[in-house]
Amino acid sequence: MIRNFAAILFLLLALTASALVLAQGPDYAGTWAGAMNRPAGLAALELTLTRAGEGWKATMKMKVPNGDLTPTVAEVKIAGSDISFTATQANGVLIKFKGKFEGDKLNGTFESTRGETKVGEGTIALTRGGQLPAVQPAQGGQVADPDFDAKVAHPTYTKDGPKVLFDEAHQNFHTTTGRYKPFADLITNDGYQITPNKQKFSAATLKGFDVLVISNALGAERMSMPEAANPAFTAEECDAVRDWVKGGGNLLLIADHAPMGSANQIMADRFGVNMSKMFTADNENYDKESNSPSFIVYTRESGRLADHPITRGRNEAERINKIIAFTGQSLKGPADSVAFMKLADSAVDLMPGENPTPTSAAGRAQGIAMAFGKGRVVVLGEAAMLSAQVAGPNRMPFGMNRPGIDNRQMALNIVHWLSGLLK
Repeated sequence: MIRNFAAILFLLLALTASALVLAQGPDYAGTWAGAMNRPAGLAALELTLTRAGEGWKATMKMKVPNGDLTPTVAEVKIAGSDISFTATQANGVLIKFKGKFEGDKLNGTFESTRGETKVGEGTIALTRGGQLPAVQPAQGGQVADPDFDAKVAHPTYTKDGPKVLFDEAHQNFHTTTGRYKPFADLITNDGYQITPNKQKFSAATLKGFDVLVISNALGAERMSMPEAANPAFTAEECDAVRDWVKGGGNLLLIADHAPMGSANQIMADRFGVNMSKMFTADNENYDKESNSPSFIVYTRESGRLADHPITRGRNEAERINKIIAFTGQSLKGPADSVAFMKLADSAVDLMPGENPTPTSAAGRAQGIAMAFGKGRVVVLGEAAMLSAQVAGPNRMPFGMNRPGIDNRQMALNIVHWLSGLLK
């Protein structure tokens, strides 16, 4: 009897344990990591779930282009395979997550709000024990367009193309693997040989190269830092570049709206170019589709896209008729330079929030070309026009990927002129 009672008791305990396991459901404790797809670009998300009595608690790490974040996680609820929770960032943004577990996968959506205002949304794709994806070093909400077609049907150089040194040693906003990857891929496919620069400029650094590209160098790691407007180069570096160009080197210097103008003025001074160091807009000659007065349109028909080897190309197929600059600054070159992107008299410079009163930009430009000693120089006051980027929830294209404009060909024509292909 006792033996039978013990067997029955054992069976009851086993059934009770099984019922508890079934009630608890699968064990989701542990670390889940993967991608967080946002309108502002890819972020990486790591979520660690732990039991808290009959409920759950969690911690979170987010890796975004500007650094790492550790939002405070609350209201973790798991019901069956469904999960929901909130995360509050230090800036007051509240993110509400909803997801579903499927084996070792956790997929879901999120919505971000600040107060009553919705400021973002997106999706998450996490894996138990997964790795954080690489986050493109970038600032702002712009990312290189992964679908940009950088193929060149008939490359200019099939071997021994000009050697291009692409600067990445001065906190550059644009790099060959970041936002300027489409540009780097395009000219590489045209036969140019690109080498990323990781050193300060000197005669030794520049020796052996035909073209130097500098795009949006900064005085600090991030554009949002007050020090970003500090000079990006030393005086000795600027002298080395100037002397190299005099001796036959060729420079493409690109400096965007504030703070890039201030950071690059020290280099521009060596070639007699003045930078406004502000933002340039034109309420009459802007891209109506984007509805942004700082997206300035230049056309051959208007006369503001001046006749120059860069705008003519080698034949009719390379002729530039219309380009758009996507928010930059204005420039003023020396008397012997050519303003091939001439601003209209309606253009203005302004500094939103700091100096909202506009200053006339009449007589200035956003694209300048000049001979300098035995070399050549092109200075651009806007960088996105030679990129291929997408931004916003609708992934709006701006740069070489915008349909109906000639920015892609202009990128090729500029390096063709700098390397001596266009006379």
